[in-house]
Amino acid sequence: MKKVLVALDNSLAGKAVIASARALAALLGAELEAVHVQVDGGRTARGTAEAAAVPFRLVTGQVVEQLVEAGADEDVVALAIGARGGPTSRHPLGGTASAVASALPKPVLIVPPDAGLVVLRRVLVPLEGTPSTSLALRVTFELALRAEIDVLVLHVYDQDSIPAFTDQPQHEQPARAREFLHRHAPHGLGVVQFETRIGRSGELIPLVAEERDCDLIALGWSQELSGGRAPVVRETLARSRRPVLLVPVQPAAERDEALATQLGTRPDDR
Repeated sequence: MKKVLVALDNSLAGKAVIASARALAALLGAELEAVHVQVDGGRTARGTAEAAAVPFRLVTGQVVEQLVEAGADEDVVALAIGARGGPTSRHPLGGTASAVASALPKPVLIVPPDAGLVVLRRVLVPLEGTPSTSLALRVTFELALRAEIDVLVLHVYDQDSIPAFTDQPQHEQPARAREFLHRHAPHGLGVVQFETRIGRSGELIPLVAEERDCDLIALGWSQELSGGRAPVVRETLARSRRPVLLVPVQPAAERDEALATQLGTRPDDR
């Protein structure tokens, strides 16, 4: 049986992590399992899992290593972890969450401590025309085919990349949207909307998620946060009050095989 693994610490943020993980698991047709790496006891983590009726596993060792090892199990399709211990934390992404997301080659759901996700109805997928963002879009489309969720695709232009519009701007944007959806959206998908903004992606992605009442943001990334890498991912995580699903980029053949395994499909089935 497929599982979404919930990494719990002893903070009060665990309730939000479990609630968001449960919504993702429902979409994936997976079960939940909670894991806690014991450092200073596990009473709060265990109590959070038991209150939510989620199976609980206690392990010992190095926190990041143990979580990555647990997440690497073949039946685990995604891992959910809190972004930080509490809403007032100065760090937009805790060290454990960033280390696990960078090391585990599977989707990782980063959950802010004040997230209130219960049901996934609408997903925001930023698209920048890179392989990583295209992968996040493909994963979301595959998931959307399994459930009645809406997809909002967002493309952000900076001041230097604004396209030259025709003398009929009222027709330009609908035409671009139709072309995009024809090219990327699989047949049979439900509601897909396409929106463009002008500005900075890291600032606008969380803003649009709030304005359009999106329950989840899906971002493709290279699993590299050091040295100033992934600035859009960094800023989105720092600003977002919605859970963010980080989808790791993999080589094409490996990616297709992993995606088929995670979704329970084969390329021939799609």
